[in-house]
Amino acid sequence: MNLISKLSRSPLATSLLVSTIVFLGIVGLRITGSLESLELSAYDLYIRLQPEASGPSSPIVLIEINESDIQNQAGWPLTDATVAKVLEILTHYHPRAIGLDLYRDTPVPPGSKELEVILTKNHNIITAMKFGGAEKIGIPPPPVLKDTNRVGFNDIIVDPGGIVRRGLLFFG
Repeated sequence: MNLISKLSRSPLATSLLVSTIVFLGIVGLRITGSLESLELSAYDLYIRLQPEASGPSSPIVLIEINESDIQNQAGWPLTDATVAKVLEILTHYHPRAIGLDLYRDTPVPPGSKELEVILTKNHNIITAMKFGGAEKIGIPPPPVLKDTNRVGFNDIIVDPGGIVRRGLLFFG
């Protein structure tokens, strides 16, 4: 008997051949993106099936700026003086961290010097920047915090269908 005939009768060789064909087929489908919608649906189902987290309430406080706040300030963007005043008030509560998710790449007078002092003096304030990309323009951090470790980013990845399922942990 020849070698091919012997291998075709061997359960081990048949199993290896079938496994290799199935493996290559799945890898091929995955590379082409054909399985992406199925994978994302399975991931969404997995997240929905997780039990609700129980325990103490979150120690995170979110302060937002809404339309009525903008109307009270009589315009947008908020001046550096207003942002500095808010940050000054927040620092009196001794928070572990303050995340400022406002782009401050250019000064918005009045109060630019006060804001620089607050940002420089309080090492627990983290500001936001935007990296941008090929079709989007980036927004740098405040000049006073450039090249420090007190700058984060708020770029997000939007999956097919316009759903945000994941966030970037690092960029670069």
